[in-house]
Amino acid sequence: MSYLLNAAAFLVTTIFGFLICLFLGRMLLIAVGASFYEPVCRFVYALTNPVITPLRSVVPRWGRIELASLLVAWVLVAIELSLLVLFGGHRIGVLGVALSSVVGTLDWIILIELVAIFVYCVLSLFPAARYDGNFGLLARVVEPVVRPFRRLLPPVGGLDFSCWVASIALILVRLLVIMPLADLAAAA
Repeated sequence: MSYLLNAAAFLVTTIFGFLICLFLGRMLLIAVGASFYEPVCRFVYALTNPVITPLRSVVPRWGRIELASLLVAWVLVAIELSLLVLFGGHRIGVLGVALSSVVGTLDWIILIELVAIFVYCVLSLFPAARYDGNFGLLARVVEPVVRPFRRLLPPVGGLDFSCWVASIALILVRLLVIMPLADLAAAA
């Protein structure tokens, strides 16, 4: 790949990565019932509402999951993948792009949760941060993933290892489920 194509691929992955995280972040914030009045939520909603509001009449919610945000993220992953394949000079069928985009979207959700758990753990080291609204919002995003592990492994001696175990489980899901699915989707 030439230097220009490398730069183009970098720009595509950066811009699309930001947009994918934005729409999946919206989906996660709505799923955990985050308050609209939180600054992070207002930022995410302000950037995503122009796209999501028209889609809501066509794509309804499924319980607490906003399918419109998930659909937009999936489309963004498909466009990013198509552009990167085009830059690389490879060929991939429509079914391969669709399936790879589903796997890519699942991978993004896991990566977002991993980053959220890491940031939550780092911020929990600072007692003053626990009183910040953004920390509470982060806790709401992390808690559904960490809670089952906290039940299995309660805090020992005041130390909570549930975030660590949840991170290991998410990484194993990426290695043992997402990667093989990505290989199957690429072969389609």
